[in-house]
Amino acid sequence: MTNYAAVNLPGWLNPLAYEFTSAPPLVVYRDQIAKAGLRVLGEPLTAQRIVTASCLGLTLADDSEPTGVHLSGWGHSLASAVAVLMPPATSVTEHSAKRARRKFQEQLLTNQDNWPDLAAVRDSAFLLCADHKPPEYGLPHQLYRQHQPDELLPWAEVHELLDKLVKIVSPAVAPTWIDARSSLREALATIFAETFKNTHDHARENIDGSDLETSVRAIYARYYPMQAVLKDIASMPGGDVTQAERYVRSFAPRTVKPGVREPEMPTVSGFLEISVLDSGPGMAARWLRRPVQDLDPRLQLEAVLQCFGKGRTTTASPGRGFGLWKVLSSLIGLRGFISVRTNSIHAFRQFGYTAATGQEELPGGQRVPKEQLYDWKRGLSTEPSEYPHVQGTVISFLIPMGQE
Repeated sequence: MTNYAAVNLPGWLNPLAYEFTSAPPLVVYRDQIAKAGLRVLGEPLTAQRIVTASCLGLTLADDSEPTGVHLSGWGHSLASAVAVLMPPATSVTEHSAKRARRKFQEQLLTNQDNWPDLAAVRDSAFLLCADHKPPEYGLPHQLYRQHQPDELLPWAEVHELLDKLVKIVSPAVAPTWIDARSSLREALATIFAETFKNTHDHARENIDGSDLETSVRAIYARYYPMQAVLKDIASMPGGDVTQAERYVRSFAPRTVKPGVREPEMPTVSGFLEISVLDSGPGMAARWLRRPVQDLDPRLQLEAVLQCFGKGRTTTASPGRGFGLWKVLSSLIGLRGFISVRTNSIHAFRQFGYTAATGQEELPGGQRVPKEQLYDWKRGLSTEPSEYPHVQGTVISFLIPMGQE
């Protein structure tokens, strides 16, 4: 068993670091990838760091294989699978090594035909799209009918796919809040389908419309048992707790003083994560159709909000409309959490202990969420901080889950 506390984690790989200082070529070890992805929402964010670093040249390494990399040990986690799908560093010149990498990439993607294996429950599951590979194995049939790029999974089949994801990773099959249970499948399906469709529509090309040389997209699910997360949080320095971990901690049972009445709360046994990753130009860059590395973060955040708003629709058709208001409204009933990491932006919104914050009242008296995202570093602030520029986008959701 690996002692991850002893594993050195380079700053460029740490998904929660606020700096990205590195000099090519970069080397990454499997144990480093595993450690970087341990924390809540860590796995897709680690994969995003790997995508970003691959532009500088990324070499895969293994402590147990000093003479070379044994690829069969890779690909069992989302981040390590993404690392394998990235192009080899320019220092890799041997044709045999390049052929071995291409063969393993094909094998890794082809094996998805057998997904899911419901015989074993795991804490995480994922499906990968590699748009730069032949569609017969680059596009999984679970997301594209018969592997065809113009045959995206229809709305009628989204619920079934989502049910499989939840069944693989989560011992709880329903959200905690009773008033959300009837709408669980509809709310999650809408969020999931529209988020993934957004990658299909906007993340496979550069900002000039040309195809990405390497295009990787993924859906990812993970279950976090409440007590395990609380134990990890208790071992961290106080200032090191992330917004996602604070959100999880807010659902921990509390001792109520005598005479104090608190509303009856359902038991939260854990949290379901649904994340969507792409290696595209990023939401702000895609919306503005220009590089944004040197653009004021406030303008980048405005562009991100516009991306959410552009799909707003008045149609009653299911699965239509990717407006931020619609996403946030779905999360309210589920007491959920959203994180968006793209370009130089890391923003979030949660409906746990601050559910009533950032809402407005409509003329009819209904209270709805403002179309706002808060800064990951500052908390309840819409003023964005500076973050390392990353490639692509990761949109993650956390949903409290109850006992069966």
